[in-house]
Parts: sequence; C-alpha cells; structure tokens
Amino acid sequence: MRPVGERSIFVSGPMGAGKSAVALALAARLGRRHVDLDARIVATSGRSIERIFADGGEPAFRALEARLAEEVLGEESAVVALGGGAVTQTPLRRRLLAEGTLVTLEARTDVLLARVGGGEGRPLLQPDPRRAMESLRARRAAVYAECHGRVDTSDLALGEVVERVASLASEVRVPVPLGEDSYVVEVGEGYRHRLEERVAGYGGVILVADPNTERYRDEPAFEACRVTLDEGEAHKTIDAVARIWDAALAYGVDRRAMVVAVGGGVVGDLTGFAAASLLRGVAFGQVPTTVLSMVDSSVGGKTGFNRSAGKNLVGAFHQPKFVLCDPVVLDTLAPAERIAGLAEVAKAAWLEGEEAVARLERDAEALVRGDRAATITAIESAVRTKARVVALDERESGVRMLLNLGHTVGHGLEAAAGYGALRHGEAVSLGMVAAMRVAMARGRASASAAERMEALLHALGLPVDLDARLGAEVWPYVDADKKRQGDAVRFIVPGEPGQTRVETLPVDEVRRAVER
Repeated sequence: MRPVGERSIFVSGPMGAGKSAVALALAARLGRRHVDLDARIVATSGRSIERIFADGGEPAFRALEARLAEEVLGEESAVVALGGGAVTQTPLRRRLLAEGTLVTLEARTDVLLARVGGGEGRPLLQPDPRRAMESLRARRAAVYAECHGRVDTSDLALGEVVERVASLASEVRVPVPLGEDSYVVEVGEGYRHRLEERVAGYGGVILVADPNTERYRDEPAFEACRVTLDEGEAHKTIDAVARIWDAALAYGVDRRAMVVAVGGGVVGDLTGFAAASLLRGVAFGQVPTTVLSMVDSSVGGKTGFNRSAGKNLVGAFHQPKFVLCDPVVLDTLAPAERIAGLAEVAKAAWLEGEEAVARLERDAEALVRGDRAATITAIESAVRTKARVVALDERESGVRMLLNLGHTVGHGLEAAAGYGALRHGEAVSLGMVAAMRVAMARGRASASAAERMEALLHALGLPVDLDARLGAEVWPYVDADKKRQGDAVRFIVPGEPGQTRVETLPVDEVRRAVER
C-alpha cells in the first residue's frame, strides 16, 4: 500500500462537475502526471466514445474503461479524470477506494447542464438532457457516495476546488462504502476539533461522553445537550441507554437530531443504540477516544448493550455519519488501556494477511511506546480491513463474522471474570490464542502459525497465558454466544495470516480443543 501522499487521485462525479479541468489543474499543482481516462480510451481504441457506444453499447465501453483505469493504478502516481460512469462498476470502484484516493465532485443540476450545453457528444444525455441528467444522478447517488471525500463545485472557482481536493488527498481518510449510507473514518492529530463542522445543519445535538473525556466536552462552541455515562462494561446497560433517551426527549429533539459519542467502545455502543431507537432512528456520529474504539467499535454500525447472559446480546445496526479519530487523545490513556486496544489491531492484521502482520511485527515496539506515527499507521490499516469486510457484509450474515476472531472465547473469559476485571482487548488476545488451539486441533493451522500469533501478541504487550485464565465458568457464556446455532457455534478459525475461516462447530469440540 502506497503512503497517502503517493497514491493516485481519481476525480469522479457527474458530467459537468468539472472533473477534467480540476484533474488537469490539480496535477500541475502537485507536480504529478495527468491522465484523462476518456482521452486514453479514445487513443487506445482509435474510436470516439460515441462510436464505442454505437458499436458495442455501454457494456463494451465500461469494460474498456475499467481495464484502463486498473492499468493506471499500477503506474506512477497520477491525477486521473474519470468518466462520469466509471465508478458504477463495483469491482473497479472498490479497488480505487482501496488503492487510490477517490474524490467525488458535485454540482447542482442547473449548473451541470449549463456546463455541458446541449449534451452533444454525450450519448447518455440524449434525447432529453435535463431528464437524462436528473435520472443519471438519482441512479448513481449511491456509487458517488462511496468516496474519500466530496466537493460541491457549483459556486467555487477552479482554484478553490483544486485546493479542497488536494487537502482531502493529503489526509488519512478511510471510506466505509455502503452506498448512500457511506461515511469516512478520518484519522489525524487535532481531528476532534472538526466536530463542530460535522454536526452543522442538524436539528439539535446530543453529546454523550464518559467522565474520562469530559475535558473535551467543553471545547465545542455549538449548543448541545450533554450526557455523561460511566465507562466500563459493567455500565453497558439498558439503564444507560434510557438516560440518553430521557435527556434527548427532555431537550426537545426531533428526527433532525444528531447524537454524538465522545469516548470509548462502551459509550459508542450505548450512544449508537440510543440513536438507532430514539424517534425510530436519528443521525449518529463518533469521536472515539481509545485505540479499541478507533479501530473496531466505532466502525461498522454495531450498537447495543449487555445482559446478564452475556455481552451485546441486545442491539441494532446503525451506521454513523462520521468517525473522527484523533490520536492525540490516546496520550491521556493509561499505558495498559492503550496497549489492550492493540489486540483488535492484531486481529485485523491476521485477517488481512502477511503484509499487514509483518508490518505489525516490525512496528510492535513503537506501538507499545505509543509512537504517534506508528499508531496512525496501525489505526488506518485496521480500519481499512474492517471497512472492506463491512462493505461485503454489513449485517454479519457471512464474511463479517471473521471480525469476531478471538471474541467467542474472549467474551466468555471477560464475562466470567466479571466486567472490569479483564479488559476487552486482553480478553480478545486470549481468545485468539484459544482460536488458534481450535485451528490446530482441526488441522487448519501449523504450530509455527500458532507460535507466530502468540509471539506477535506478546510483543504488543498483550496476555497469552490462556491456561491461567481458563475455567469451567467460561463455557456457559460461550453457549450463549450470539453466533450459536443449537448445540453448535459459528467459530472463527484462524490459519496462516489471511486464511481465517468461519466453521460451525459443536461447543463441546471447541472446549476440548481449547482445554487440550
């Protein structure tokens, strides 16, 4: 993966948004190559775009367009003007999101039509340009939403648009591509101060924080209803959710409201569920303040609370509108709390593959020290993995279950110890050790893979002494796992890095392998 500043920038959007002019000017501004994809298509095929459409229809054109766009990804970094429909191809769009920086330019319909004139040379605007433009925009709204950032060019000069795109391309921004529910995880120093801008335009803000992050609650200049919740799994209850509901209703919110979580995973999960259910659903934003919440719980839309039978047994999927990760706030965490969150980073790396694991092994010592640059890289990498998986399976009916690596036994250990006695990240680390034992018992992983996983977790300062923590009291909680199916459980079985799978296993078999 190229560093952020070295990735090719792909400029997308509807006809007339200014893609060609912006890409050309941006390339000059950054000193990079400029590629106009439509021009490359014409040069490669020896035919005009109109002729390609006439000869083979839109499918033939899109196939050529995708092939040439993918060629650009493998070349020297460039600024690329895409055709308006290039991103309608999901495999291409997702690859551009993963390997480049994809920016969507927008404009009002009347502005777009004024810029394209009568639509000559644009087959998709015939025979009625206005009706065709409005139809195209409606059909493509979901795909244009999947990007690293948007810029409305309607009332901006070319230079202003160029500067905004250049700024977006210089930042660590990870899209979670979910059609019109897409959002971006922004990672950078001082990014918590962007909150005021992100909540502008909503009809009332409910700001929920825990006592540890109260110092940040006084910074926003906007008016908000403020709610303080206790942090910790023991406080992750329906009573805490009710406090948010009651405060919001007393404040007089309507469905235009925005509920924002400023805190760790517990505050985020509770706030998200409150937003999902308040007035049958209002907008939700996240400003995570722990490593664990930045790389895992703030991304993907899982919300909920605990019951006596286990963790997160009641909840809902409710995607945030934004996630602002400011690594500066991690300096306020106790070292043990910060290190515990690295378990989710290790999990994501093992799911991703060899390159991610090797990078984490290389950076382990720096991460334990709290090195800022290494931490930003680790957060970005883990969030990219989670975003990719969530995009494939938002509601956890299949591949998203992989994100539960280490959690089945980990949740059991956490619950059996009593919430607060074992940090969630520490439990996940031990759960990953347990999962690897199951994998070895089933012949899915080698002894060297198990040794490597334990060595990585140990290097990150995480516990691996599973036998010292394991007792009979763990298994009733495993029996109650959300992934249980009768007497079996959907268990996440790791192999070599990048080779994790989901298998349906009898709980007794899992127990025998773990207790060995």
